[in-house]
Amino acid sequence: MSWSPKMRESRRERGGQADILDSLVLNYNLFEGDRDVNIVQLANRMLVTRKPHDCVLCAEAIPAGARVRAQSEVNRDDNQVARFYVCVPCCEAIAKRFEDDGAAIDARYAARRAA
Repeated sequence: MSWSPKMRESRRERGGQADILDSLVLNYNLFEGDRDVNIVQLANRMLVTRKPHDCVLCAEAIPAGARVRAQSEVNRDDNQVARFYVCVPCCEAIAKRFEDDGAAIDARYAARRAA
């Protein structure tokens, strides 16, 4: 892959810290116990959105250009592919779940239930 000098420099500045935070967010199971057996995860990564989406956790709108978690899955029963996006505030709450015993992420789930 050919990286521009500007992009290479920004990756150097970011260092390993962003990768540690990304791994905290990516290791979180979005659908703990709620999923069918025939669901296969295709991709789970951090990306920058090109168009608006809704957050799967809190149902808030995610604007274009936001760096979010995206998880793609296929349901083997009916061969349906789905992609789920997690907004920046929910990603931050997921990353803090070990510090606050999950209080922040529970508040994000509660916001969805209240809406």
